[in-house]
Amino acid sequence: MPEDRLARVLKLWRAETATYQFSTSISTTLAQAYAIRVLHFDVDRLGLLVFLQVGSVSLGFLVGSLLVATLRRRRILLWKAFGAVNRVLWATVGFSHLLPEEAGAGYLLAVVATAQFAGSVAGIAAGDVGADLVSRERAVRFYSSLNSLALLANCLGLATATALFYLVPARSALEAYTVAYGTALASSLASTALLAMLDDLNTPSSSARAEHALRGFVNVSKSPECSNYVKLVTLFTAVVNLPGALWNYYLLTVFRGSESWITLKAIAANLSQAVGFRLWGEVFRRVGTRRGLYVGIALTSPIPTAFIFAPTLWAQLAVEVYSGFVWAAYNLANNVYTLYLPRRESRVYFIALLNLASNAVASVASRLGASVASLGLQPMNAVFVASTVGRLTASLVARATAPKLALG
Repeated sequence: MPEDRLARVLKLWRAETATYQFSTSISTTLAQAYAIRVLHFDVDRLGLLVFLQVGSVSLGFLVGSLLVATLRRRRILLWKAFGAVNRVLWATVGFSHLLPEEAGAGYLLAVVATAQFAGSVAGIAAGDVGADLVSRERAVRFYSSLNSLALLANCLGLATATALFYLVPARSALEAYTVAYGTALASSLASTALLAMLDDLNTPSSSARAEHALRGFVNVSKSPECSNYVKLVTLFTAVVNLPGALWNYYLLTVFRGSESWITLKAIAANLSQAVGFRLWGEVFRRVGTRRGLYVGIALTSPIPTAFIFAPTLWAQLAVEVYSGFVWAAYNLANNVYTLYLPRRESRVYFIALLNLASNAVASVASRLGASVASLGLQPMNAVFVASTVGRLTASLVARATAPKLALG
């Protein structure tokens, strides 16, 4: 493909990523706090929210994989259409209070599920387009750079939200939510315009029939390397999501924190990840992506237990700085594995199977964790400790079973 056209598309992709991340950093980070503060969600209903949020990702990847496989020549259109729905719907979450209380709660649940479903379909299409744009040789460096840009854009969005909650009086928190989500909506529209300008420079010459797509799933599941990786990520995602519905609830109700705690923590994690992506990218080139994967998993294990012993804002920020840095290792390794472990013709099916399995199990795990947590504070603490133990176990499984990955 012509280098000048490639450079233009990659530049647009970076700009689209930055505006998308700015928007969703506000709309997704504040969603649970908004549900608790404004719509009065309890921990059990938060569990339902996370169940739908994660579970709809599985459904989206199943449908998306079939769509991308059978309409592969139009994969860029799938990315654009479903990507637009994802970012715009997320930005409307903060207007749920304009409806009657129960209707508003139902709207929030439905919008989050739909946005996540659309985002999953867009993610498969984007991953397939992106993997053909970026060569294996450039993969680690390019995605390290793109992830760092995304995290910096996240920080800018979160800083905007933090300023809003500091500037308005406590009694006007609803006003701050309205302005924050209005800002997210404007940014989502800008990112949609940039998304519409992207081109697919390596459009596949053909698409698969539905039966061929189903056969693709079967072939991927029969690959020892791919199936072992799917099992590993499914295990890890499940134990990570045991306390998935509890983090913000714990901050706001047990530690008596505020929305600013949530946004400042997210800023700390994102800045730390931005540094982490740069440093881990260099480390991976020396020690290999496989080692980076299981070390990254192991390093995340102290986070849930440390969280419940960090009752102040400064302690929480320290946990987040560590968290962001070590999650960068896993996220970078997983990103590279996801795109380059399968053969090119199997990539769509692998991404779909990986996300279908891991998110289906994760949605059940988050619902289970919320149900246990609803019994009281000590059971809630036990969920966090169980996540730590599970992560350690997953790191040992990764060391034993993670496949080798050959990059050019």
